[in-house]
Amino acid sequence: MCGIAGYVDFSRDAVDQHILSAMTRALARRGPDASGIYTNGPCGLAHTRLSIIDVAGSSQPMALPGGDVTIAYNGELYNYRELRGELEATGELFRTHGDTEVVLRAIGKEWTAALPRFDAMFALAAWDGPRQRLLLARDAVGEKPLFYATPSPGVLVFGSEIKALLEHPLVNRDLDEDALRQALRFRAVYGRDGLSQGVRQLEPGAWLTFDREAGVTTGRFFNLADEVAQVRRGIRGVDDEELIRRGRDLFMDSVRQRLLADVPVGAFLSGGLDSSLIVAAMRGLRAPNEQIQTFSVGFAGDPHSELKYAETVADAFHTQHRPVLVGPDAYISRLAELSACRDGPVSQPADVAIAEMSRLAKESVKVVLSGEGADEIFAGYPKHGFADPPWAIRSALTILQPARAAKIAGMLGLNSRRALVAFRAMAGANEIDRLVQWFSYFDRDGLRDLFPGLGWSDSEMTRSAATQAAALEAVAGEGPLFRMQAVDFATWLPGNMLERGDRMTMAEGLEARMPFLDKELAAFGMALPDRLKIRGGVGKWIVRQWARELLPPEIINRPKWGFRAPLAEWFRGPMRDMLYGYLTDGNGLVGRYGEKDAVLELLRSNDTGEADAGEPLWTLLTAEVWYREVFLARRLAAA
Repeated sequence: MCGIAGYVDFSRDAVDQHILSAMTRALARRGPDASGIYTNGPCGLAHTRLSIIDVAGSSQPMALPGGDVTIAYNGELYNYRELRGELEATGELFRTHGDTEVVLRAIGKEWTAALPRFDAMFALAAWDGPRQRLLLARDAVGEKPLFYATPSPGVLVFGSEIKALLEHPLVNRDLDEDALRQALRFRAVYGRDGLSQGVRQLEPGAWLTFDREAGVTTGRFFNLADEVAQVRRGIRGVDDEELIRRGRDLFMDSVRQRLLADVPVGAFLSGGLDSSLIVAAMRGLRAPNEQIQTFSVGFAGDPHSELKYAETVADAFHTQHRPVLVGPDAYISRLAELSACRDGPVSQPADVAIAEMSRLAKESVKVVLSGEGADEIFAGYPKHGFADPPWAIRSALTILQPARAAKIAGMLGLNSRRALVAFRAMAGANEIDRLVQWFSYFDRDGLRDLFPGLGWSDSEMTRSAATQAAALEAVAGEGPLFRMQAVDFATWLPGNMLERGDRMTMAEGLEARMPFLDKELAAFGMALPDRLKIRGGVGKWIVRQWARELLPPEIINRPKWGFRAPLAEWFRGPMRDMLYGYLTDGNGLVGRYGEKDAVLELLRSNDTGEADAGEPLWTLLTAEVWYREVFLARRLAAA
């Protein structure tokens, strides 16, 4: 795993070594083992390396003697041995033992046509010197990030993280308010948008070329709808037992591939179904006496801690297990630092916990396997059972209103906070309103009350959900469950879950690999009929069938819980001073766009226990910390 950056300047036909060095320093945490810079006329490439495969070789940027193409590559090519064999059969003679040279030679021979053959997580930049053209590409699902900017004619700047692009003096640092609305509404920025006006994201499964004549050209090498259609043709008429077997085989193959490394590989183990199944697969694929290291995280004082379940799985598979407890002190001390790592607000409390777990893991391994993606691919969230809420429920919520219905749910012993999220979503006037509301802690009125300076007009609300609307339109003929999954696959998964997985692990120089996001397994899972995803009200049904022969029953059958920090309590106690200090100061985001009285009322309702406002206040706090400690600090430093 690594960091890449660079730029092409056809207007000057030269690059500045000092800019490339600054971009390299900005990505130092992503690649603590080595760094390198390459220049060739109008192009400069920079690379920072975390050495995983062919540790002693495969330095980057990489070129071949007499070759046309040079690459800077971040990621892992899991099928590099097979592709190497194919290339050797055509006469290619390899000089190194890693995957980078395979990527380089494949791109050199086939350019964008090579991309569909990569079973990989990656972001890459390739410069073809004789043809004076640049290629950028990002993996099918979006595990690895890649940003770019075209700040003036003939200039393109790119990098693994926004902070690297901002080292180029031409890149616009101004705040993109449309992206800010997304961050406040959805806790993430989706699609091609970025919080800096001049910066865009290359979407998952996409490539971009840049040359003198045509400028920027974009295309796709992976399209979810096309891949799912192909899988469906292949499984038509196949019975459930055979589909369960095929899925299990794909999963085991994915884990096997992701164990490939020349350094120690461990696993994050929450004690939930997904991470436990990965650990079970690791044990089955490794020698009985080979040590497996696992890591888990819990919150100090949490009565619902999952650590005991992680211990159960660790004991069952004889892993060397190390848990870490995270308390409010870690949040107070690291929130600004991790906001800089994300180049945006820290989306969820789990971000900090994962960073702390990554710090622990890095002491003994360089790579971990993690369970991200299983819920999105196989329908594991509780909301998936409400992809098409009955008319009667929607009508009742229209009469009662979500807030009142949530209070009633609380009086009946249900979790009123979670009920409010669900009721707001199901009460949406149309499908897109319902789908986007599931991952929001605020409705439109709440956003207008708290941040009137951002307007929230009809057109602004529509723009903030444009990526979700486009994803929904692309699968218009599908059923409700698949449509919900497809929207999450295009937005929440890469825009939040995978961004978090990348930034919080790379902040500690640790590589995370996600077996459930193998592109073949992902297409297979999405293509399955609904009955294999949800059955008897239980999500991820097919995954549970894979687990029956491997995991203890208490792990298979327990409900999904996830990382849940006791925010409301912390905000009344040890984090109260921090919370009030940021949200009532008036010199930051709230002062620029917010309504102080509305923010004070939200604080008061949490203080008194009238409301569990922990998650809405988290959104405000993290946005304020990012705005003040990262966005404004960088502008001041550049002035």
